[in-house]
Amino acid sequence: MTNIHRWINILGEFTTFIAEALLACSRLWRRRDLFLRQCEFIGVSSTGVIVVSAAFLGGVLGYQLYVTFHYFGLEAFMGGSVGVTLFRELAPVMAAIMVTGRAGAAMAAEIASMRISEQIDALEIMAVDPMEYLITPRVIAGLVMLPLLSILFGVVGTLSANGIACGVMGLDSTVFWDQFAKFVDAIDVIHCVTKGAVFGFLLTLMGCFCGYRAEGGARAVGFATRTTVVAACLTILLSDYILTSFLPFGFARLKVT
Repeated sequence: MTNIHRWINILGEFTTFIAEALLACSRLWRRRDLFLRQCEFIGVSSTGVIVVSAAFLGGVLGYQLYVTFHYFGLEAFMGGSVGVTLFRELAPVMAAIMVTGRAGAAMAAEIASMRISEQIDALEIMAVDPMEYLITPRVIAGLVMLPLLSILFGVVGTLSANGIACGVMGLDSTVFWDQFAKFVDAIDVIHCVTKGAVFGFLLTLMGCFCGYRAEGGARAVGFATRTTVVAACLTILLSDYILTSFLPFGFARLKVT
């Protein structure tokens, strides 16, 4: 029962934390410089790792799908399969996981360090709302930047898959892009953008929450960082399943010929 009560208390604290962060959004304009700084930290600074990981994942996807489809003589469906796979699932999920490991963990460590060194208490003494100053700019920046990073991941991954499938394995590039244009439509972009926004919101909330409630000495920083990465990754996968269940599937306009 003790563990159950503990998890209920954590859930209650997290719910209150979300409500306070959202209420502070009305004052975001006053902290627009901090918001832009976090957009640069979460979005622009993550571009490199997003591009590299998307290139590798797209290359592997192009190779594996070509080999699999080649057994059944379905190489022509490479373009559509790569596009749908990336934009519906892999791009937002992998982008969110990459940003969690890079920016989410850094947020947790920074805020936890401020908590244990009593810098957050000092902000409250100076009548500065920690939610307005520390939390909301990060959360809204994650909400804004992750959809863009997800789209970038999908574009780079598709180009990489095309390079491997067409440049290495011998597939006709025209066939690849024709099938890509046939299967990938606005619904897939909606999936990518919606999931990216939700994942960005959740991973920044996790990082800020774990850092904000840190207690103890230097070990609390490591604990907050570890908890952020594990909890954010699990939450991303869970929310991905939920969103996939509710978002429209598409393909209604396609006809089998």
